[in-house]
Amino acid sequence: MEHYWVEGLYLTKKGVSKHRKTGKSAQTDLELFTKLIWANNPEEAVRLATDELGGGEWREKPKVSKTTEEERMRSIGAPEFPGFTLPIKKPKK
Repeated sequence: MEHYWVEGLYLTKKGVSKHRKTGKSAQTDLELFTKLIWANNPEEAVRLATDELGGGEWREKPKVSKTTEEERMRSIGAPEFPGFTLPIKKPKK
């Protein structure tokens, strides 16, 4: 078994029922899903993640990868937002 990061947006159970009744969904019904899942292949990882939504539905197909979005962005040297960097520890004298 290997680990896969499953990342995506999904509608909550309440949002799904609201969307079926009115045809519209509110932004408050969207939630971010990011989880490390152990599976044999990416398809199984998506299936296991879908089971964990608790009645919710994917807004769009989730992204499955071996690394997180944060690790991918750091590896290509993308700029970071100010305030999100780790503080540099100064050596004690």
